[in-house]
Parts: sequence; structure tokens; C-alpha cells
Amino acid sequence: MSISPGLTTAFRFHGASLNREGVTLQGREQMWMSIAEESILLVPSELAAAGQRLRLTVPFKGGVSPASVTFTLVVHPALAERQVEVYRQPRLSESLRAEVREKDAQLQACREQVDRMSVERKQPEGLSGLIAARQLDKTGVISKELIEPTASQPKESIRVRIARSFSSVTRVAVELLLDVPEEVGPWNAEGATLRGRAGEELTGVTVWQDAVVSHGTQRRVVVEAAAENMARGPFVLKLWGEGGRHSITLGNVTFP
Repeated sequence: MSISPGLTTAFRFHGASLNREGVTLQGREQMWMSIAEESILLVPSELAAAGQRLRLTVPFKGGVSPASVTFTLVVHPALAERQVEVYRQPRLSESLRAEVREKDAQLQACREQVDRMSVERKQPEGLSGLIAARQLDKTGVISKELIEPTASQPKESIRVRIARSFSSVTRVAVELLLDVPEEVGPWNAEGATLRGRAGEELTGVTVWQDAVVSHGTQRRVVVEAAAENMARGPFVLKLWGEGGRHSITLGNVTFP
């Protein structure tokens, strides 16, 4: 804040009593200063040079935090701050310690999460990743061309060009290559379900879209689900875009 030679700057402290003996000011010899119980008056002399920076530290009584406040005073030829109101909200040391403990706990949780993510990132990818995750047995990953279900219902404007199903020990997946007409506009897969004839749904369904072919009118989408205690089908696959728009239905989906 600015102070100026010959002009009074008054500091008024609310909610605090000053430790008058502990107040320190750099360049004290260059100004007149009066310290009261809840206020300080400063008047720089002509010796104070423009641009000079001085530090004023004001300690408080009472033994609660914050214990003091520090101001940086900048000498200006004319633009002095004439009155400064300082409001102090005391905090007990126990409150501060509790906050520190909470922050430490949050930091520890973040560290543990980073460690877990680091371990997960070390897992191999590709076939090595499937083997490490125990997704493969001696039969490997089996695929099946879904010829019949590739015809979309008439009311749907998105056409399925290719449909393949895959199965491993614990997961199944359906790969789709879609033709999205220009009149549909931007389309990205948002969600999907795989439902059997009796209405049962496969769990753990995830949807992945290949960004490499997400340009023009083609979309490559993979719908994956858990396979434990599951019959091989048939299932009805329901896939929809953002906001539930432009859904696609594939019937008679089976897995090898």
C-alpha cells in the first residue's frame, strides 16, 4: 500500500489488541509513528524516497492465530492510503491443528490413489494384459461374425455395416462398424444394454468408441459386458448416442 511524505496513514484494527512493544517498521527513522491499543498512525518525512519499500509488522495479543500481520509500504509522492481498516478473525490453535490433520489425511488419500494408479498403469497391454488379467484360457479370445443382426430397423437412420461378437473367460464384447448419415449430425456412443429373451441384462456394460474412425460418416464402437453365469444368447443390443438420440437395435446377438 502507498504512503506519502507529510500525509497521515491511519491503520485501524478491528477485533484485535496490538502488542505495542512488538511492532516493527523498517525505516522507522524516516517517519513519525504513534501506536495505540487498536490503531497506528504513520506520517513519512521528506527523507522517505519515492519507490522505497518498507515492511511494517504488527503482532497481536491473546495467543490466537493469526499472531501478526505484515504490510509492505511503498513510498509515493502523493497517492497515500489515508485510512486502512484491518479486520481480524481469530482462530484457536486447536482449530488450526484439526484443519492440518484433515489436510494431511486428504493428502495421504491422494498419495494412495496415485500409487494405485501407478500400479495399474504398470499392467501390460494387448494379449499380455489379457493374460495378466486372467481373461484368457486355452481357447483364447473367440470371435463370431453376426450376419443376421446387421440390418437396422427401418426407423433407424444409422446402419450397421459390420457386427462381430467376442468372448473370453469372463468378458464378452460386440464390435460394430456404423454408417452415420450426414443428416444425423455429430454422433457419439453414450450407452448400451444387452438384454436376453427373459428380460435379464448383462452387467458391467461399457461402451468404447474408436477416435481414429470417428470422422466422416463411420463410427467403430465396442460394447463389452461381464460374462459370468451367462448363456450365449440370443440377446438384444441397444446402443444410443448422446442424450439417448439415434439409437440402434441389434437382435439375435450371440457369443461364441
